[in-house]
Amino acid sequence: MENQERKRDVLRAGLKPVVISAPFGNYIQPSGTTATLGTYTAKARGGRVMQIIKTVRYYPRIKGWVNKIGLRNPGIDWLKMRVDSGKIDASDKLLSIHGFDDGEWYELLEKVEAIKPLAVELNMSCPNVGHINWPKDLFKRAVATGVPVVAKIPPVNYEQMIKDANADGVEAFHCCNTLPNVAGGISGKPLKPVAIQCIRDMRSQKEFRDALIIGGGGIYQNADVDDFLTAGADVVALGTKTMNPMLLISHGSVQPLIRYAEKAVNG
Repeated sequence: MENQERKRDVLRAGLKPVVISAPFGNYIQPSGTTATLGTYTAKARGGRVMQIIKTVRYYPRIKGWVNKIGLRNPGIDWLKMRVDSGKIDASDKLLSIHGFDDGEWYELLEKVEAIKPLAVELNMSCPNVGHINWPKDLFKRAVATGVPVVAKIPPVNYEQMIKDANADGVEAFHCCNTLPNVAGGISGKPLKPVAIQCIRDMRSQKEFRDALIIGGGGIYQNADVDDFLTAGADVVALGTKTMNPMLLISHGSVQPLIRYAEKAVNG
């Protein structure tokens, strides 16, 4: 357990006050943030652009986004080749992965061990894929890679997941993934109160009082950062806030929020 606490502290020291959640961290990496690469799967999953066109919708009544993209990505081997060639530096980034069966989880962890990111984020809870179960020894195997482990948990029905992860040595959690819905995962403002309650619930339990918690869901302004930190998050994560094509050209519009979060986290 001491070794896991040490890795948690290493991750805590390496994380910036703001994390850019997957998949946005693949494209937008403003200074002062830690990008999340992924989510990567064992095999390539094409059709990303078409799924974005078909499923990404904004609903003004709930002030939230809905998507059913389903972890479209070029596959973990694509990433490993670019890391090996020096085109991508993963050492200061989180790497999000998801397996569709036990064998894929194990394969992904082998690749993670070779890629050596700042930490591996186990995307345990994407509502847009069919396989949301995991091998009984997944957390132990992830911890055994020597790479710090973050479990990205769902906003609901997470209780057994966090207990299993904690029992096997996972010391960091990302609260939380999108809200499940028939039309897809809901993100943005509707997610914020649920994510905050998840963080409060974890912090109320003795075994999670010292855990590293990345808190995100509906963070758009300074007050949102304050709410997550007050609930018990160590750092905050931006997702839909970065869903703006103009950020591919300039990060200027998001930098004030990043600077505020840096001051708020560091005191």
